[in-house]
Amino acid sequence: MHSHTITTVLKTLKKRWPNPGAMEIGNPYQNLVGVMLSARTRDEQVLKLMPGFFKAFPTPQALAKATTGQIEKRINTIGMFRQKAKNLKSMAIDVVEKFDGTIPDTMNALVSLAGVGRKTASVVLVASFDTPAIAVDTHVHRVTNRLGWVKTKTPEKTEEALLKIMPDNMKKTVNQVFVKHGRYICIKNPRCWACPVREHCAFTQKNLARPKNAEEILEDMKKRELVLEQLREQAVSYEH
Repeated sequence: MHSHTITTVLKTLKKRWPNPGAMEIGNPYQNLVGVMLSARTRDEQVLKLMPGFFKAFPTPQALAKATTGQIEKRINTIGMFRQKAKNLKSMAIDVVEKFDGTIPDTMNALVSLAGVGRKTASVVLVASFDTPAIAVDTHVHRVTNRLGWVKTKTPEKTEEALLKIMPDNMKKTVNQVFVKHGRYICIKNPRCWACPVREHCAFTQKNLARPKNAEEILEDMKKRELVLEQLREQAVSYEH
C-alpha cells in the first residue's frame, strides 16, 4: 500500500468528516471517561449524561471517592452501566494512587488502568496528548480491510498492521475519519454510491446504484453530525 494513496484517502475523508471524534472532549480525564463510557453505546447517549457526570465528579479524586452506586446513578441510561461504574471507580483509584491524580500519557501506563484497553488508550493518546496511535474499532477494522490496506481477521491485528504502514502524521486521522465513514457510508451493506474514495478501494462488491431516497440518507448523515457537534460542545462547557 503506497503511503501517497493512504494520504490521499485520509485527506479526502478528513474533508468529508471534518469534525473531531465524538469523545474528543475536554481534558484528559474527561476524554478518558467519555471513551470508557462509549463502549457499545451510542455517542449521543454518552454525551447527554456528561454535564451531570462531570458536575458530580469533576476530577479523578472525586470519582475515586464516590461509591459505585453514586456513579451508577449518573450513567444508568447507557448499556453495561454497572460494569462501567466499577471500571470507572477502579480507574480513578489507580490514577490517584499510582499517578498522583493525573491521567498518564503513555500507552503502557494507560493500559495499566482498570477497564482501559489499547483502543481506549489510543483514542486518549491521540486526542489529549497528540501522540501518534491508532484506535481500531469494528468500523476502522471493516473499512481498512475493504479498502485493501490490510488483510486481517481481528481489530487487534488491524491495529498492528496499520501502525506499520501508516505515516506518523496520519495516524491520528485514522480513527477520526474511519469511525464516521464506517458508521454512515461504509456500513454493512455499503453505500459506495456516496463514497468519495471509492476509486481507491479494493472492495469488489461495490454498491454503486444510487437509491431513490439518496437525498434523505445524506441529509440524515448531516443532521446526525450536527447533533453530535452540539452535544460535544455542551458536554464539557458547563461551569465547574
